Amino acid sequence: MARDVLLRKLAYLRQLLRDLAPFEQMSRAEIEAHHYTIERLLELLVGAAADLLFHILAERGRAPTSYRDAFRLAAQEGLLPGDLAGRLQQAAGMRNVLVHLYETIDYDILYASIVPALHDFALFIALAEKWETSEEG
Repeated sequence: MARDVLLRKLAYLRQLLRDLAPFEQMSRAEIEAHHYTIERLLELLVGAAADLLFHILAERGRAPTSYRDAFRLAAQEGLLPGDLAGRLQQAAGMRNVLVHLYETIDYDILYASIVPALHDFALFIALAEKWETSEEG
């Protein structure tokens, strides 16, 4: 992946975090009122981070089979610490619930996921900024 493509993808992730940040200060009732926006932001964060990993891992000859697998393989490749990869795998699981409507959304879980998402994806971005990339992509 060319460095400019990586930086563009990271800029998109930063924008998603900025969009999610105001919800950190909202009450549980406000979160429920805005749940579609929050759900979509969480879905986009997971998807964008995993998409970036799909490209980086492909350069290393690895082919993730799912978003969860992308985070797992990223830990195996030394791109992410294992604990962060585990939390991002959980976020990918939540994303699957949101996208595929496997079950009714638990607003307490949604409310409780905002702060960890802000933290974990900010850490993901900080680590990704240091990844080696190809010159051409």
